[in-house]
Order: sequence, then structure tokens, then C-alpha cells
Amino acid sequence: MADRQLDEWDIAHGGLRSLSSREIKVFWDGYLAHRNDPRIRHGSLYSRWRHVADDLVVSLYLTNRSVGLFVRGQRGEGYATTVNRLSAFEPAVGKALGVSLRGEYALCYLSNHPVAMTDPANWPQAYEWLERQEKHFSHVLSDMVVGA
Repeated sequence: MADRQLDEWDIAHGGLRSLSSREIKVFWDGYLAHRNDPRIRHGSLYSRWRHVADDLVVSLYLTNRSVGLFVRGQRGEGYATTVNRLSAFEPAVGKALGVSLRGEYALCYLSNHPVAMTDPANWPQAYEWLERQEKHFSHVLSDMVVGA
């Protein structure tokens, strides 16, 4: 295990304990209080959504080993449809965001910040990273996709 780099989808094999649903709720409550932005909505237990447009969402997520974000379409829109729609704005949007439209996972513009989220002492750093990235993604998408 030591010679293999883990990614956030390897939660079961990562050596960190899982986050409890209570910890996840406390994390997101803290992030929402930190951000104080009504555009951020509940997505799922592990995620919150920042709507940029009706069909464009920055999805913020939490795992036991990282926080991150990616871009998705409206609820129910598949990855292929979102990729196809966003491809019209490439490569400019990918360069502006600093991540690829198509990555290793079926998630558009995936960006993550590796940090042990099982330690609440790391949460302020995670909040700052998420806020900075969320604002950047929202601004780029608003200007280059929605405003186009």
C-alpha cells in the first residue's frame, strides 16, 4: 500500500477511518456558516451544490481524505451530455480552471485537495481551499460558459 498513491475513491483501502454522518453534517454546517452564501444548496450527505445556472452546477464534495469539486449539469443529466455541452468551450475553460474537462473519473473539471478530513483541525484549511476554488470555478463558468 505504501508504494501506491491513493485517490479519494479508495476510501475503503486508505487507512483512514470513515467519517460519520454527524461529522459530515458538522463539516457542511461549518462550511455554510463560513461562506454565508444562499446559492449553496444541499446535494447529498457528502456534497453541496453551488448553482451557476439552471443547467450548470459546481458540486463540492467531502471524503475522509480530501475535499474537492467538479462541474455537473442539472439533476439527472448524464456525464456524456454534460461533457458534450461543455466541450464547446474547450480548451479555454479547462485552462482557466486549471483542470481537464475529462479526467480519470467521469466528472467534469475535477479538482481536489488531499487532507485528512477525519481530523477537525484540518477543516479550516479545507474551508479556505473550497471557498477559493468554488469562487474561482463559479466566476470562470459564469463568464465563459453562461455569459457566452
